Amino acid sequence: MKRIITCLALTALMLTGCHKTKEFTTHTISGEQCYLLTFDEEMGPWGTSIGLKNSLSVAWPDKGTISRDAERELILRCFGDSTSANAHEAMQRWLASSLFFEEENPKVEPTDSLIVTSEFGYSYNDLDVTYTEDSALVTYIIKCESYFAGAAHGMYSFDNLTIDKATGNVIHLTDLVTDTNLLCEAVAHAIQDLEVNKDIRDCLFDEFIDVERMPLPHNFTVDSAHNGIIVYYGLYEIASYACGIQEVVLPIFWLSKHVPLTPYAKELFGPGCSL
Repeated sequence: MKRIITCLALTALMLTGCHKTKEFTTHTISGEQCYLLTFDEEMGPWGTSIGLKNSLSVAWPDKGTISRDAERELILRCFGDSTSANAHEAMQRWLASSLFFEEENPKVEPTDSLIVTSEFGYSYNDLDVTYTEDSALVTYIIKCESYFAGAAHGMYSFDNLTIDKATGNVIHLTDLVTDTNLLCEAVAHAIQDLEVNKDIRDCLFDEFIDVERMPLPHNFTVDSAHNGIIVYYGLYEIASYACGIQEVVLPIFWLSKHVPLTPYAKELFGPGCSL
């Protein structure tokens, strides 16, 4: 009897090990580069030259932590780069880019420190990438802030990338809902009907008031308690700059009544799908 109990205990231990989620670990990649940009003609009140600073800090997943496809998508989301072989190469390209000045084709001179050429200051691009995690998911938060010298205000954005810790793969909206057309309709109703989204109703551009469907959101997260999905609209997408980035809350028990969920979503959200 003791031998049987021991075997059963070992079997249970082995099964537990088989279903253990991989540990998610990262290392930080960071850098900063300053430039003096010189143009053939005056480009605004700051004249023919302007200082530019690019800086970034990224919590990058350690090797083997996520799938290769997920790594490529993370490179694209962080650096806007679909051709670099790895994150280090993409980072170097990002730091070397003059970004919103590239169409003007300025002369670009790297400098050791930022050169401020006029009272209008300088331009900058700053990328900050962090993440949160729970027992099942890792959510990357990709924040970018840019300022064009002399502008009334800067621009900012953030993107999210959600990764299944067990598989290392990226989760897309199509992995959670079976019909994105119905999702667009559900987002419209969530804004109009749910009290949690009431502040959005006061900010919408006129063309989005009381519509039957909203634009398909490309940015979303799963809330940390796995009670719902939050979809995001960036600056100027559906509301004015002053209203900022819009966050539409879709409680999963409510969403499941408007859009059929995938088997994966039902497993991820559990009993909350049918409350």
